[in-house]
Amino acid sequence: ARLTDNTLQLARLDAPGVQLRLDWESAEDIVGAVMRRARQRAPARAEAGKLRARLEPGLPLLRCDALLLSQLLDNLLDNACKYTPPDAPVELLVRRGPDGVVLAVRDRGPGVPPASRERIFEAFQRGDESGGTPPVDDSQRPRGAGVGLAVCRAIARAHGGELRYRARGHGGSSFECVLPIVESPAPPALIEDARS
Repeated sequence: ARLTDNTLQLARLDAPGVQLRLDWESAEDIVGAVMRRARQRAPARAEAGKLRARLEPGLPLLRCDALLLSQLLDNLLDNACKYTPPDAPVELLVRRGPDGVVLAVRDRGPGVPPASRERIFEAFQRGDESGGTPPVDDSQRPRGAGVGLAVCRAIARAHGGELRYRARGHGGSSFECVLPIVESPAPPALIEDARS
């Protein structure tokens, strides 16, 4: 089901004149829903305290399509859990950065070899989770079709943002979606007060 959703979303986002269902959304609400689903899919990691979220206080509202942004974060968390040892932490971090709001999924797995770091964002390409040496037994290789990161990047770009990979110091990966900060309109009560 996820492969079908990702493939359909990728085709839709590549179509000319695609329209997003934009609204003002709270990062806290989106992250809360995404983390509930992630904990259901990875209960052992969640119970061990190895799956967590951290949000900087005072984040602005996001002008986004909440379903698409949730799909992006679901994909990134699934990948992190799939390619990271079960006892290694996976974290969803949301903070304000110099270029906008950063939604980062960070892990302490093997990372992505330098030669694969741009290729993994292309459709039907898969990362090498072993840090360079594929497993001897192909049945140990995490399943997937290599569509998830391509659709994540397409979602970020459809929002005027970007998705990038950053190797973490001391090992691991950080997949960072940077969304521009759009000034939210004043609440209706404030507009009425300003007129009187």
